Amino acid sequence: MSTITFLENIRLNFAIEDDGKSFFKLIIKVREKIVADGLDDKSFDVTNKGIHLNAETFNQLADDPDTIIVDMRNHYESEVGYFKNAILPDVETFREALPVVEKILENKKDKNIIMYCTGGIRCEKASAYYKHKGFSNVYQVEGGIIEYARRAKELGIENKFIGKNFVFDERLGEKYPMMS
Repeated sequence: MSTITFLENIRLNFAIEDDGKSFFKLIIKVREKIVADGLDDKSFDVTNKGIHLNAETFNQLADDPDTIIVDMRNHYESEVGYFKNAILPDVETFREALPVVEKILENKKDKNIIMYCTGGIRCEKASAYYKHKGFSNVYQVEGGIIEYARRAKELGIENKFIGKNFVFDERLGEKYPMMS
């Protein structure tokens, strides 16, 4: 991939626990939208997204009392694992999550809002949507839980993710050790 010019600096998320069952077969599907969100992309600037936070900065901001952490995944994903103190919307789909989270946060538009998801894709869209809706301090975990856990392990810093990260391959979950 590094020989293809437009893919040179793209970040790839690699499994932390790879027992050979982590997407061992490449499947490429063409979709009109990468995430089924029900939004009209022409109604707001989808490129005006939230600030990416690496693991170190996430940990610092997560400890700030003016920070709200929001899980943008479906309920069955957060049931097996989530970040400490996160809001866990009880939703079946990402499409459902957008208005539910907006309602939960409606009186908190000036707080630091950190969103996270499995690999960061849903948060790219959600962060732009919430900025469009008037939230001023919108952040997202860079590379999602997968990149956060990899970076926390690499640096030996506290991993604030509790439980397993639901993944979309045969393993169904990755357990990340907590660091103290």
